Amino acid sequence: MTLLPRLLTLFGALIVPFIALAAAAPDPVSPEIHPDGRATLRFLAPNAQAVALQGLNLKEPQPMTKGADGVWSITVGPLAPEIYSYTFSVDGATVTDPRNRQIKKWIRSESTLEIPGHPPILAAAQPVPHGVVHRHVVSSQTRQRENAFLVYTPPGFDPRANTTYPVVYLLHGFGDDETAWAEVGHANFIADNLIAQKKAIPAIIVMTNGHPVPIPVGVRFPEYSAQNLAAMQQELLTEVMPFVEQNYPTRRDAANRAIVGLSMGGGQSLNVGLTHLDTFGWVGGFSSAAPTEKLDETFAALLAGAKQGQPQLLWIGIGKSDFLLEQNKTFVGWLEARQIPHTWQLTDGGHEWPVWRRYLGEFLPLLFR
Repeated sequence: MTLLPRLLTLFGALIVPFIALAAAAPDPVSPEIHPDGRATLRFLAPNAQAVALQGLNLKEPQPMTKGADGVWSITVGPLAPEIYSYTFSVDGATVTDPRNRQIKKWIRSESTLEIPGHPPILAAAQPVPHGVVHRHVVSSQTRQRENAFLVYTPPGFDPRANTTYPVVYLLHGFGDDETAWAEVGHANFIADNLIAQKKAIPAIIVMTNGHPVPIPVGVRFPEYSAQNLAAMQQELLTEVMPFVEQNYPTRRDAANRAIVGLSMGGGQSLNVGLTHLDTFGWVGGFSSAAPTEKLDETFAALLAGAKQGQPQLLWIGIGKSDFLLEQNKTFVGWLEARQIPHTWQLTDGGHEWPVWRRYLGEFLPLLFR
């Protein structure tokens, strides 16, 4: 026998058992979304002792049942139409669903699933004209490295036309990056749908990275928030905004600029927006890391500007079970004591994306009127 046939014979002897093993292994579908709004989750772990489902707005982890084929499964619901996140606990270790490509992929990665609604939820991709999400990577003087940001342009946008647009600066939370509002928040679909319904004025939405100071590894050092806020303000005002206004047809006055964010980004929005009323006429915070100290000193311009109707909108919302609730109540209490006009939304929910998607759907229609 020549060398080549021998090699082929050896290869076949080695590979055939692996092919047979792969063919015999279970191939679980997960998640499986049922027409009535229930969801079945499955996880292959034949040697695990205990597997549980975490998330999906369930208060406690739900034990899963092991089948004879080593696949653990559970069916939950029916669930209200929404985009949910979940993980599995496998013998105490938290893991994402390996059968699900939809991942919330930041400091704490989670799998996601969507329960469709009839009619669809506002954050769902619907058969309407869609805008475009552009990605820019630029050199940042503030951070001495690259900065990345996304820019949403609304349906019908044509850079060659004479049309100019208002701008919304939309900021993410501590555990996220510039892609969070598009990938998990579905901000582009929310804007598309509101524009199609003629509920929102077409606007450019800028989603920039909110960590000009690198995220600390391990325990966050006490000075991080203040240092990052100062750097974020500098980068936004002196680098990101000039880039956007040089490369997109924007309206360049406070009446046509809004700033809003969630959690850390909400704190950044309140701090930057309310101290630059000549730049931003519309300010919002969702579940914000709201300021609570030296408010009279920090927001002296707001105290004066409120008498002249600045900003045109100050919108603050938070869920009743959010861990930042008391912090927000303190800030809103100061606004009320100083008779500063504002909108205060206290709703059901916690520190979670379903709340923030809903808030964005309420905030955008209020702008630029």
